[in-house]
This record gives sequence, structure tokens and C-alpha cells, in this order.
Amino acid sequence: MLALPHDGMHRSINSHNIDFDNLCDWIEGSILFDENEDEFFLMDVVDALTDKRIYENQEFAEEIVTDAWNELERRVNRIGSGVPFSVTDSQITRMDSWQDTPAHSFCVLVSLARCYKKWWHCISKGDYNEQGELFELLTQESLKKQFADWKVKRTGWSRTHPTHLYDTVKRTANWLGRATRNNVNPDSRGKEAGLDLLCYHPFPDNRAGFPVYLMQCTTRQDWEQKVTQPSIARWFDFIDFVVRPQKAFAIPFAPSDEDFRDQCVDIEGMFLDRCRLLAAARYCKRWESCSLKDHIIKWAEPRINQLPRD
Repeated sequence: MLALPHDGMHRSINSHNIDFDNLCDWIEGSILFDENEDEFFLMDVVDALTDKRIYENQEFAEEIVTDAWNELERRVNRIGSGVPFSVTDSQITRMDSWQDTPAHSFCVLVSLARCYKKWWHCISKGDYNEQGELFELLTQESLKKQFADWKVKRTGWSRTHPTHLYDTVKRTANWLGRATRNNVNPDSRGKEAGLDLLCYHPFPDNRAGFPVYLMQCTTRQDWEQKVTQPSIARWFDFIDFVVRPQKAFAIPFAPSDEDFRDQCVDIEGMFLDRCRLLAAARYCKRWESCSLKDHIIKWAEPRINQLPRD
């Protein structure tokens, strides 16, 4: 197993004071990235919590670990086929290597940043552009598998595809067959105004009135701070939409059902978390393109090699 998380694991005597999401992601990361162990048991996690004196009472620790086990089972059921591990009542078992399921590995690895903040800061050196670009590509490919007859276009700025807001607006309007408004300065140094992916489903008659989603993709740990992006009102000011577009929001994390529901209210549109993105495996078990797979593995390998281990 990986080292017990440095962050979010506070001493718990009469109440559970540990970050539940961190606990679940640590268990998931351990089965994916600790190649010395193909399986471990629920009680191994309980022992780890008591050995590190996070919990004094084993039964109390077992209570929270059982909840985490149930959460992992829910994640597996929501994703469906293609999950690289299986979960039973007391055991978790790896069935595929992390390289065989690169999208899943990417999402879990990014989530582990909350567990090991010092590791993440040292390995990333404050540069998160590549991981952001990878996540946009991952989200685009997932949507193309799940919504096969939709158009999914990348619009976000990246180092490999640098662009400015004026060009992004023109390109987006052209894809949708709409005119731009004169509200964007051609000399603007802005990037994409919160728009990372454009998802739409035109009809063969080429008339207006088809579904359009403007999507924000983020790997920020404080992703809740970005749920207001992109601003539909702002984009309505850029493009002469006939029908108001909808918002969409994508993250690599797996929030609780309660958090998911609460954020849906603020997003006011389609919400794609880790489980929904990885559910592309229901349509094709190995759904990632070779180029995406190779890019993720190249990016992830040095980070996995430096994960904290006991």
C-alpha cells in the first residue's frame, strides 16, 4: 500500500476526523500504483490507521473503512466494465496494470494531490498546464465515445494550441453556424473565457435550435470555485445564439453524492465527475486513443515512481 496520506488524516477518538475522499482515493491509488501488492484486505486498511495512531479503537476505524469500501463499490458499479480492480466485502484486487487503464489512472493520480500535497508540489513544480491539457483530451474522448453522434471540439488555451479569445469566439461561432457580435476586441489578450470544450448536436437540416453545451474542464483541487464557468451570459454577448446554450462541467474527482447534487445546482447543467467520464468503458473497454494513452503514461510514470510509500 502507499504511505498513509499526509493530509486530511487527523486523529480520531470520538468522531471521524479524517477526509473521507482522501481515504477512498488513497485505497484506490494503493491498488493501482503499488505494484508489489495485487490485493489487500479491508482489515489491512484498518491496521494502517491504527498503527499510525490515527485511530485508537479498531472497531471505530473499521466503521469508516467499511464506509470507504462501500463507496469504492459504488464507484465500480457506476463506471461499469473497464475498472482495473474488483471490490468484494473484504478485499480489493487489481486485475489490470495502471498502464492498461490510463484515463482511470490519470484521474486517481490527480486526486492523490489532496493526499500528498508536498509530493504534488515537488513533482509538478507549480506547472499544471500539461495535466489540464491531458484532462481536456480525456474528457473529449470520453464524450465522443458516450455521445457518438455529437460534435466535441476543444476550444481551451494550451501551450500546444495557444489562442486568444477573439479567435476562439470566431471559431466557436463558425462551428455552430452563428454570427459573432461586435463585443470582443480583436486585440484582446484573453484566452477562452472559461470555455474548454464545445459539445453540440446539429440536425441534418442545418437549422438553429439544436442542443449546445459550453464546458469547463478543471483539475484544480478547489474545483468548486470554478463551477460558475463558463459564463453563459458572457458567451451570449459574444455569439448571436438563437437558443440559449447550456453549461457543462468536468472534473477528474469523485465527490460524494451529496456534494455532487449540491454542485449540480450551481452548475445548472451537465456535471461529469470521474465515474461519468470513465463510464466510456461501457461502450468500449479500451476507449482511450493510442496517442492519449501514450501521453498519459509519459506524464504519469515519473509521478507514480515518486509517490510516498512505506
